[in-house]
This record gives sequence, structure tokens and C-alpha cells, in this order.
Amino acid sequence: MMQLCSVNTGHIQRYDSWRKGAKSALHKTPINTSVFVETLGLQGDEQADLKHHGGKDKAVFILPAQHYQRLQIEQPFGFLGENLTFSDIDETQVCLGDRFQINDVLLEVTQPRSPCWKLGEQANTQANWKASTFLQAYAKEGFVGFYCRVIQTGSLQTGQAITWLPDQHNNETGSDRLSIQALFLAKQQHKTNQQKQLLKTAIKHPALSHAWKIEIERLLTSL
Repeated sequence: MMQLCSVNTGHIQRYDSWRKGAKSALHKTPINTSVFVETLGLQGDEQADLKHHGGKDKAVFILPAQHYQRLQIEQPFGFLGENLTFSDIDETQVCLGDRFQINDVLLEVTQPRSPCWKLGEQANTQANWKASTFLQAYAKEGFVGFYCRVIQTGSLQTGQAITWLPDQHNNETGSDRLSIQALFLAKQQHKTNQQKQLLKTAIKHPALSHAWKIEIERLLTSL
């Protein structure tokens, strides 16, 4: 059974060792009490760069717990920036438009994560990683995590069960499900006809975030 392994929030901090002393709320801390999830995300969570993070389409970032072991990250959950850490699922299974019910909270998958340089700097604090090599290892197979919008607000807490509700849009249209892994790799690589067709299908999907729709449309125009 899928379970909510950790609920994590972060506050904006200044990192003097990063580019120009950048500010970030990437580093999240596990919260052991009940947390209310609003339309714009978890109560108490912050984002330093509102141009690229946050908003209704990216209100909650979710990462499968197994990636900590895969990447040899010996830190508490939340270190890689996720708001919610899920067990027993990965990006080959999760698809655009899937929904997750946790207690009275309902979330809808909107896009894969686009890992940025700040994630590399965060991993750079671990002795076994350098910033550039970490980002390469993190993203190369499409195991990047995914964002959700909040369909129904409410409270949730670590340890609660997760009900996975597969996307119904594809049943209505007869099209294939668009996994987070395949969507991320198609946008990154866009080499094969299959990947290009996947992107064309994705921009028609009602669950896709506005930001990714614009980016994919521009990409397809340039191909």
C-alpha cells in the first residue's frame, strides 16, 4: 500500500557559497504534525523564486522515497526539495493527470520536475557528490519527481495511506497514458518520432501545467 513517508516544508535561506549568495527554500524539513494543504501548497512552506517555483500548477512537489537510496543521499526526507515523499511508486507508473487522495486532500499531477542548478548545489554538501555530476545522475533516466495542483484542500500527516486514482482523460480519448518519466525524457531529448508525438499529445492534456504547455509548444515549433 502506498504511504506518505514524509511531509516537508522549508523557509527561505541565503546561501553565501552559491551564485551571488542566492536565496532558496529548497531544503525542506520533515513535519510530524498535521499540515494544512492550501491551493498554493503546504501551509508554512516558502519559495524564493516565484517565477520558476510555486503557483497553482506547481503547488506541491512529490518525490518517491526510493530515490534517496538510488542517489545515496543519507539525509532526512525533504533534503531534495520535496513537499511529500511517497513510498511504493515511481515515475514510470505515475502519469500526467493522475490523482492522489490523502486524507481529505486531493492532488492532480501536472508536470515532471525540471531540476535546476540549486539542486546540484544542495547535493554538493554531500561528500559523495559534485553539483554537475549529481544533476546528471538525478535526471538522466527521468526519475525527477513530479508537481501537483491541489484539487481539494485539507490536512494530511506523515504515515497516512495514499489512494492512487489513475488519469481518466486517456480512457475518454483512447490515447496512451503519459508517464512522468517518458514526458520528461521526451522534452529533454525530443529525438524520436515517438517522443515528438508524445509531446504533441501532452499539450492537449487538460492536466498539463501552463508553463510546460508553453515550453513544449515553443519546442515543437523549433523542431
